Amino acid sequence: MSDSRGMTVKEGMGEEPERYRVEFASGTAASVAKRRSFRDLERNDIERDLPGWPAQPPFKVRGFFGKLGVHVLSATTGLLMLPLYILAEALGSPASPEKRGELEERENEIDDFPVMWAGEGETARTLPWQLDPSRRSWRTVTEIELAEQDGLVRIWSYEDTGRGSRHLSWGGGEKVPGSEAVLWSMPRSEITSAEIKRFSMAESDFTVSFRDGSWARLTSSPHGARRIVALLGQGVPEGCHPA
Repeated sequence: MSDSRGMTVKEGMGEEPERYRVEFASGTAASVAKRRSFRDLERNDIERDLPGWPAQPPFKVRGFFGKLGVHVLSATTGLLMLPLYILAEALGSPASPEKRGELEERENEIDDFPVMWAGEGETARTLPWQLDPSRRSWRTVTEIELAEQDGLVRIWSYEDTGRGSRHLSWGGGEKVPGSEAVLWSMPRSEITSAEIKRFSMAESDFTVSFRDGSWARLTSSPHGARRIVALLGQGVPEGCHPA
Protein backbone atom coordinates (compact mmCIF):
# COMPACT_ATOMS: atom_id res chain seq x y z
CA MET A 1 0.00 0.00 0.00
CA SER A 2 1.02 3.67 -0.24
CA ASP A 3 0.86 6.62 2.13
CA SER A 4 -0.38 10.11 1.20
CA ARG A 5 3.00 10.93 -0.35
CA GLY A 6 2.91 7.92 -2.64
CA MET A 7 5.50 6.03 -0.61
CA THR A 8 5.27 2.25 -0.41
CA VAL A 9 5.27 1.14 3.20
CA LYS A 10 5.53 -2.13 5.07
CA GLU A 11 2.94 -4.80 4.36
CA GLY A 12 2.72 -7.63 6.83
CA MET A 13 6.12 -8.89 7.90
CA GLY A 14 7.91 -7.86 4.71
CA GLU A 15 9.02 -4.50 3.40
CA GLU A 16 8.36 -3.33 -0.14
CA PRO A 17 10.81 -1.16 -2.09
CA GLU A 18 10.27 2.55 -1.51
CA ARG A 19 8.10 4.21 -4.15
CA TYR A 20 7.30 7.91 -4.54
CA ARG A 21 5.17 9.84 -6.97
CA VAL A 22 7.30 11.63 -9.53
CA GLU A 23 6.94 13.56 -12.79
CA PHE A 24 8.85 16.04 -14.91
CA ALA A 25 9.09 19.36 -13.08
CA SER A 26 7.28 22.51 -14.21
CA GLY A 27 8.60 26.05 -14.20
CA THR A 28 7.61 28.36 -11.36
CA ALA A 29 8.97 31.71 -12.61
CA ALA A 30 6.38 33.78 -14.51
CA SER A 31 8.28 33.40 -17.80
CA VAL A 32 8.05 29.59 -17.71
CA ALA A 33 5.29 28.84 -15.18
CA LYS A 34 3.76 25.38 -15.73
CA ARG A 35 5.99 24.88 -18.78
CA ARG A 36 9.01 22.70 -19.52
CA SER A 37 11.45 22.12 -22.38
CA PHE A 38 13.50 19.16 -23.60
CA ARG A 39 16.98 20.04 -24.87
CA ASP A 40 20.11 18.61 -26.44
CA LEU A 41 23.61 19.74 -25.50
CA GLU A 42 23.31 22.82 -27.75
CA ARG A 43 19.93 23.75 -26.18
CA ASN A 44 18.00 22.72 -29.28
CA ASP A 45 14.48 21.38 -28.77
CA ILE A 46 14.43 17.57 -29.05
CA GLU A 47 10.75 16.75 -28.43
CA ARG A 48 10.16 15.80 -32.06
CA ASP A 49 13.10 13.40 -31.90
CA LEU A 50 11.83 11.44 -28.89
CA PRO A 51 10.32 8.24 -30.33
CA GLY A 52 6.71 7.53 -29.46
CA TRP A 53 6.12 10.79 -27.61
CA PRO A 54 2.71 12.45 -28.22
CA ALA A 55 3.13 15.81 -29.94
CA GLN A 56 2.74 19.06 -27.98
CA PRO A 57 2.92 22.74 -28.99
CA PRO A 58 6.52 24.02 -29.03
CA PHE A 59 7.92 25.43 -25.79
CA LYS A 60 7.92 29.22 -25.56
CA VAL A 61 9.10 31.62 -22.88
CA ARG A 62 6.33 34.08 -22.01
CA GLY A 63 6.69 37.69 -23.07
CA PHE A 64 5.85 40.77 -20.99
CA PHE A 65 2.06 40.47 -21.13
CA GLY A 66 2.15 36.73 -20.57
CA LYS A 67 4.29 37.19 -17.46
CA LEU A 68 2.02 40.01 -16.28
CA GLY A 69 -0.96 37.67 -16.57
CA VAL A 70 0.80 35.06 -14.43
CA HIS A 71 1.61 37.67 -11.76
CA VAL A 72 -1.97 38.95 -11.72
CA LEU A 73 -3.35 35.42 -11.41
CA SER A 74 -0.90 34.59 -8.61
CA ALA A 75 -1.76 37.77 -6.71
CA THR A 76 -5.48 37.16 -7.08
CA THR A 77 -5.17 33.57 -5.94
CA GLY A 78 -3.05 34.64 -2.98
CA LEU A 79 -5.67 37.16 -1.88
CA LEU A 80 -8.47 34.62 -2.20
CA MET A 81 -6.51 32.02 -0.23
CA LEU A 82 -5.31 34.39 2.50
CA PRO A 83 -8.40 33.94 4.75
CA LEU A 84 -7.94 30.16 4.55
CA TYR A 85 -4.29 30.41 5.58
CA ILE A 86 -5.20 32.70 8.49
CA LEU A 87 -7.95 30.33 9.62
CA ALA A 88 -5.67 27.30 9.31
CA GLU A 89 -2.97 29.02 11.36
CA ALA A 90 -5.51 30.00 14.03
CA LEU A 91 -6.63 26.37 14.27
CA GLY A 92 -3.05 25.16 14.61
CA SER A 93 -2.89 23.60 11.13
CA PRO A 94 0.48 23.41 9.33
CA ALA A 95 -1.18 24.63 6.12
CA SER A 96 0.65 27.64 4.67
CA PRO A 97 1.59 29.17 1.29
CA GLU A 98 4.39 27.23 -0.41
CA LYS A 99 7.73 29.01 -0.54
CA ARG A 100 10.24 29.01 -3.38
CA GLY A 101 13.94 28.97 -2.68
CA GLU A 102 16.86 30.86 -4.14
CA LEU A 103 17.44 31.06 -7.89
CA GLU A 104 20.36 28.82 -8.90
CA GLU A 105 20.50 28.75 -12.71
CA ARG A 106 18.81 31.64 -14.49
CA GLU A 107 19.43 30.07 -17.89
CA ASN A 108 17.58 26.90 -16.81
CA GLU A 109 14.96 28.35 -14.47
CA ILE A 110 13.85 31.70 -15.95
CA ASP A 111 15.19 32.06 -19.50
CA ASP A 112 14.37 28.39 -20.24
CA PHE A 113 13.19 25.41 -18.21
CA PRO A 114 14.76 22.16 -19.47
CA VAL A 115 13.64 19.01 -17.69
CA MET A 116 15.65 16.78 -20.03
CA TRP A 117 19.22 17.54 -21.12
CA ALA A 118 20.67 14.86 -23.35
CA GLY A 119 22.65 14.37 -26.52
CA GLU A 120 21.56 11.88 -29.16
CA GLY A 121 21.33 8.37 -27.72
CA GLU A 122 21.97 9.46 -24.13
CA THR A 123 20.18 7.96 -21.15
CA ALA A 124 17.85 10.80 -20.17
CA ARG A 125 16.11 10.45 -23.56
CA THR A 126 14.91 6.99 -22.55
CA LEU A 127 12.70 8.33 -19.75
CA PRO A 128 9.00 7.66 -20.46
CA TRP A 129 6.72 10.36 -21.85
CA GLN A 130 4.14 9.54 -19.17
CA LEU A 131 6.31 11.55 -16.75
CA ASP A 132 5.12 14.67 -18.62
CA PRO A 133 1.84 15.82 -17.01
CA SER A 134 0.87 17.70 -20.19
CA ARG A 135 0.97 14.49 -22.25
CA ARG A 136 -0.75 11.95 -20.01
CA SER A 137 -4.25 11.61 -18.62
CA TRP A 138 -4.67 13.39 -15.28
CA ARG A 139 -5.79 10.02 -13.86
CA THR A 140 -2.38 8.51 -14.62
CA VAL A 141 0.01 8.41 -11.66
CA THR A 142 3.74 7.83 -12.15
CA GLU A 143 6.01 6.62 -9.36
CA ILE A 144 9.71 5.90 -8.97
CA GLU A 145 10.73 2.71 -7.19
CA LEU A 146 14.10 2.35 -5.52
CA ALA A 147 14.83 -1.35 -5.03
CA GLU A 148 17.92 -2.41 -3.12
CA GLN A 149 17.46 -6.11 -3.84
CA ASP A 150 18.16 -6.10 -7.58
CA GLY A 151 19.93 -2.74 -7.86
CA LEU A 152 17.37 -1.34 -10.30
CA VAL A 153 15.51 1.95 -10.38
CA ARG A 154 12.05 1.64 -11.95
CA ILE A 155 9.32 4.00 -13.03
CA TRP A 156 5.79 2.67 -12.71
CA SER A 157 2.43 4.00 -13.81
CA TYR A 158 -1.14 3.20 -12.89
CA GLU A 159 -4.58 4.69 -13.34
CA ASP A 160 -6.10 6.30 -10.27
CA THR A 161 -9.77 6.23 -9.31
CA GLY A 162 -9.62 9.61 -7.51
CA ARG A 163 -12.10 12.23 -8.63
CA GLY A 164 -11.08 15.78 -9.47
CA SER A 165 -8.87 17.09 -12.24
CA ARG A 166 -5.22 17.77 -13.04
CA HIS A 167 -5.64 21.18 -11.41
CA LEU A 168 -7.13 19.88 -8.15
CA SER A 169 -5.40 16.62 -7.39
CA TRP A 170 -2.68 14.21 -8.43
CA GLY A 171 -4.06 10.78 -7.65
CA GLY A 172 -5.49 10.31 -4.19
CA GLY A 173 -7.79 7.39 -4.88
CA GLU A 174 -7.11 3.71 -5.43
CA LYS A 175 -5.29 1.89 -8.23
CA VAL A 176 -7.51 0.72 -11.08
CA PRO A 177 -7.06 -3.09 -11.08
CA GLY A 178 -4.76 -4.27 -13.84
CA SER A 179 -3.57 -0.77 -14.77
CA GLU A 180 -0.13 -0.91 -13.12
CA ALA A 181 2.85 -1.25 -15.46
CA VAL A 182 6.63 -0.77 -15.46
CA LEU A 183 7.49 2.02 -17.90
CA TRP A 184 11.27 2.19 -17.42
CA SER A 185 14.09 0.55 -15.53
CA MET A 186 17.77 1.34 -15.15
CA PRO A 187 20.63 -0.06 -13.05
CA ARG A 188 21.27 2.15 -10.06
CA SER A 189 24.94 2.22 -11.11
CA GLU A 190 24.02 4.33 -14.18
CA ILE A 191 22.88 7.18 -11.91
CA THR A 192 25.82 9.26 -10.73
CA SER A 193 24.10 11.87 -8.58
CA ALA A 194 20.84 13.45 -7.49
CA GLU A 195 20.37 16.97 -6.13
CA ILE A 196 17.54 19.04 -4.66
CA LYS A 197 16.82 22.22 -6.65
CA ARG A 198 16.16 25.15 -4.34
CA PHE A 199 14.31 27.22 -6.94
CA SER A 200 11.11 25.18 -6.62
CA MET A 201 8.06 25.19 -4.38
CA ALA A 202 9.05 23.78 -0.99
CA GLU A 203 12.22 22.35 -2.63
CA SER A 204 10.21 19.59 -4.30
CA ASP A 205 12.25 19.58 -7.55
CA PHE A 206 15.42 17.56 -7.98
CA THR A 207 17.80 16.57 -10.76
CA VAL A 208 19.01 13.07 -11.58
CA SER A 209 22.30 12.83 -13.49
CA PHE A 210 23.37 9.80 -15.48
CA ARG A 211 26.78 8.32 -16.18
CA ASP A 212 26.84 9.64 -19.77
CA GLY A 213 26.35 13.24 -18.59
CA SER A 214 22.65 13.58 -19.42
CA TRP A 215 20.19 14.66 -16.72
CA ALA A 216 16.54 15.18 -15.96
CA ARG A 217 14.70 17.56 -13.63
CA LEU A 218 11.84 15.86 -11.80
CA THR A 219 9.46 16.75 -8.99
CA SER A 220 7.78 14.92 -6.14
CA SER A 221 6.39 15.90 -2.75
CA PRO A 222 8.97 17.73 -0.60
CA HIS A 223 9.39 14.58 1.50
CA GLY A 224 9.57 12.36 -1.57
CA ALA A 225 12.19 14.58 -3.22
CA ARG A 226 14.41 14.46 -0.13
CA ARG A 227 14.12 10.69 0.17
CA ILE A 228 14.81 10.11 -3.53
CA VAL A 229 17.89 12.32 -3.41
CA ALA A 230 19.06 10.61 -0.24
CA LEU A 231 18.72 7.20 -1.86
CA LEU A 232 20.11 8.11 -5.29
CA GLY A 233 22.56 10.89 -4.47
CA GLN A 234 26.07 10.79 -3.13
CA GLY A 235 25.03 12.14 0.26
CA VAL A 236 22.06 12.64 2.53
CA PRO A 237 20.30 16.02 2.18
CA GLU A 238 19.97 18.13 5.31
CA GLY A 239 17.02 17.05 7.40
CA CYS A 240 16.66 13.66 5.69
CA HIS A 241 18.12 10.56 7.25
CA PRO A 242 17.53 7.02 6.01
CA ALA A 243 15.44 4.91 8.35
